[in-house]
Amino acid sequence: MKLMQKGIWRKKLDVADLLERKGCCEFTLLEDKFSFRGEMFEIWWYVYEGNNHILAKSKRYPIRLYFFLLEPGDLFAVNDFRIYLATGKLKYPVATYYKKNGG
Repeated sequence: MKLMQKGIWRKKLDVADLLERKGCCEFTLLEDKFSFRGEMFEIWWYVYEGNNHILAKSKRYPIRLYFFLLEPGDLFAVNDFRIYLATGKLKYPVATYYKKNGG
């Protein structure tokens, strides 16, 4: 997972409308009321050009936007965005290996 872009949007923004205009036909709102240090966010998942992405949009003005690319094999939990805001770093999934029984 990597941060593709972050920025400030100074106009009213409807994420579903933005994604439809960009040609995204698969998207969903994962979390409507994600809170971090008193700021509320919407967390969206969407597919753009065949790749999975996450968009985090603040609910206050000016609107802060964060665009993340999920690379093949990446997992995303809403709490991963909290970790990013707190540390400035993305959490990477850790593989868990299991021993085969009887082997």
